[in-house]
Amino acid sequence: MGVRHSKDWLMTPGAITVMGERNSVRPSNWKRAALGGAGIALGGVFLWLAMRNIDPAVVASTLQQVNVHWLAMAITIYLTSMGLRGIRWGVLLRATDEVKWRHAAEGSLTGFAANYVLPGRLGELFRADYARRVFNMSRFASLGTIVVERVCDGIVLVCALWGSLVWLLLTGFALTQTLWVMIVGATASGLFGIALAFILIAQRIDLRGFGIPEVLAKRWDHLVRGISSVLRGNTATVVFCSIGLWALEALALGVLVRSLGVSLSPPENLMLLGLAALSTVVPTAPGYLGTYQLVYGHVFQMFGYSQTIGIIAATTVQVFCFGTVTILGGLVLLSRSSLTIWRAHRMGRPEIQKIASRHQ
Repeated sequence: MGVRHSKDWLMTPGAITVMGERNSVRPSNWKRAALGGAGIALGGVFLWLAMRNIDPAVVASTLQQVNVHWLAMAITIYLTSMGLRGIRWGVLLRATDEVKWRHAAEGSLTGFAANYVLPGRLGELFRADYARRVFNMSRFASLGTIVVERVCDGIVLVCALWGSLVWLLLTGFALTQTLWVMIVGATASGLFGIALAFILIAQRIDLRGFGIPEVLAKRWDHLVRGISSVLRGNTATVVFCSIGLWALEALALGVLVRSLGVSLSPPENLMLLGLAALSTVVPTAPGYLGTYQLVYGHVFQMFGYSQTIGIIAATTVQVFCFGTVTILGGLVLLSRSSLTIWRAHRMGRPEIQKIASRHQ
């Protein structure tokens, strides 16, 4: 269980800077750099592939007819889904450790903000690190809860993708146009099926029986503790939250493309959402730049719209939905750090060092 005392606010990103915490176990910098570099490189290639056939005339005409009211509604719905994400993570965290709801919501928001500005989904590592510093939870335990989130998201998206595909085929959509969608669906089904099996059997695996060093075995134990949080009577809540937040994101996406003068049917909207979200499984550039443009362009073209409109829709999602979350997350992080530094300056140095030593 995490350490709790009246000055737990000192274990925040700002306080860590003030107290000079140096005992954190961080992944090798070169691994993060390699992952980030791979994301940026792939994003650049995807962006070039998407932008090479863009039509400037379509861009100008689409931007002239943007409905600001629909766009504002889409942003509001998207932020609501982010709130539901915070609740879901709070449920998982509270099944693992003593965590306040506001800290879970704060960590979820800042983590997704980091995901939108860092390449290669490094925001997930930021969120685990933030959990360690804010509420003194093992990074590996918090990473375990994040793994559960990603697997739940993947399963919901795969189901939405297959459901939308069947719906479209039954209504006369050409099979030849959806072969690549089937390949994506089959691949994602296999990956998340394996991930689900891992969640179910992970707690039965003891690495000590394989001669693994104790330091690694302890990290594995923390990871399993986070992963098994979904199995401690919270399965239904986590599933309903996952379905609910993706239903909200589907609604937000439908409203957003409507603001650009495009009306997608429910199965078309679900397919677009599923393919775009599943494309972020691979390392991507910040804000999924390039990946989103490529997927949106192809899907819009498949549905009979201009590829350029799809690229505009992807960019609109990134600027207004992801951008709003990034700004809010940055403000939360800045306010917490500023408040922590101000409070730390009001305390004597011996007291600060005493509190910091409790977390050594």
